[in-house]
Amino acid sequence: MKRIIVIALLSLSLFSCKETPCDVTEDINNLKDRRTIAQGLVDNLIILKDSKEAEIAVLDEKLKLLHIYDSGKTPQYILKIRLKQSHMLDVGKMIKDAMNAIDFELPVDKNFYNQVEVGTSIVDNFRMGSFILEGSFGNWDMTVRGKEIR
Repeated sequence: MKRIIVIALLSLSLFSCKETPCDVTEDINNLKDRRTIAQGLVDNLIILKDSKEAEIAVLDEKLKLLHIYDSGKTPQYILKIRLKQSHMLDVGKMIKDAMNAIDFELPVDKNFYNQVEVGTSIVDNFRMGSFILEGSFGNWDMTVRGKEIR
C-alpha cells in the first residue's frame, strides 16, 4: 500500500511539471532580454567610472598645484617623452629601433602641457636623408609617454 502511494505521488509530481518547448523558448528569450539589460547597465557604469576617474585626476592635479603654490614655488610642467626611429619593411631594424628608444623629460610651458595628452605624437617625420643615401624607409617618432607637474 505504501508503495502504491509513493509511486502515485512520484507519478503525479513528474507529470504535473511538464514544460512545453514554447515555455522553454520563452524562458530563454526572457533571459536574453535580462542579459541585454544587464550589459547595458554595466556599460553605463563603466562610462560613469571613467568619467569619475577623469574628474579625480583633474582634482588631483589642481590639489598638487595648490601645494606647489603654497610652498612658494613656481610649478614646472614636465612631459615625459619617448624618441625612437621607426623603420618599415625590416623586422630586424624594427626590433633594434624598439630597443634603442630613449625616454627623457622635457620642461614645457603650461599652454603646451595642456594641449597634449599621453600618447600624442609630437614628431613623426620621414627620414629623407637616410632614404636618399641608404635607401632606408624610416621615421623619427617623438611621443608623449607621461605628464607631471612638479
